Amino acid sequence: HGLRAIARLAAEQPELRERQPFKAVCEKDMAWFRKVEADYAKGDPSGILTLATGITQAFEGLTVDEFEADALEFLSNAQDERFKKPYKQLIYQPMVELIHYLQGNGFQVFLTSGGGRDFMRAVCEEIYGVPRAMAIGSSVTFQYAEDAQGVAQVMRTREIEQPVDDGPGKPLHIHRATGRRPVLAAGNSDGDIHMLKYAAGHSGLALSLLVHHDDAEREYAYDGGAEKALRLATDEGWIVVSMKDDWKSIWA
Repeated sequence: HGLRAIARLAAEQPELRERQPFKAVCEKDMAWFRKVEADYAKGDPSGILTLATGITQAFEGLTVDEFEADALEFLSNAQDERFKKPYKQLIYQPMVELIHYLQGNGFQVFLTSGGGRDFMRAVCEEIYGVPRAMAIGSSVTFQYAEDAQGVAQVMRTREIEQPVDDGPGKPLHIHRATGRRPVLAAGNSDGDIHMLKYAAGHSGLALSLLVHHDDAEREYAYDGGAEKALRLATDEGWIVVSMKDDWKSIWA
């Protein structure tokens, strides 16, 4: 979604194509994106910050309603290259079942992601049955404005709200949104380590789950970006969930 917006802005402002991440998007430079991913896995966030800055610039000035409509259109119509289905259909069935099971047994379930909070809000109620107010994620800051007809609007800026909802920032966002320590947390990457530790520190019963992407046939098999979490799992007492062995179905 963000890359599409970058390409759209670069088409409107060709001078942007000389700097990253606009240059990589326009040239389809996958090597640049792979390096960004590898650097982030090694603890260098500079490339991710460059990418995020381009995305926030591409969406700057949209109202929150315009952004949500654009996100919903993308999720409903853009197709994943491998599976040839709209992204809204590529939802993990076991995740949906776990959420519904917890909700049916008196738990409040929040979604938390290093990605955009308002992007998740476009579909979290429809897909997961999680109220939009219970979506936690990274965000830009906003400003108030009134349009030509005097209608009040909330507008996106390009400034990234700190900290982002990843790594040590996740417990901070969770506390900000809920005011309490979770009793159960599930993640799938090194960016979830601090959240899983935070949940495990509950004074009563607690559960931390780490999903392992190890199913090359039905999804993907990779440890990249989750090596630290997988190494820590045994010592920390986290349960590692194998997509290959533990999930009967992948997609909803």
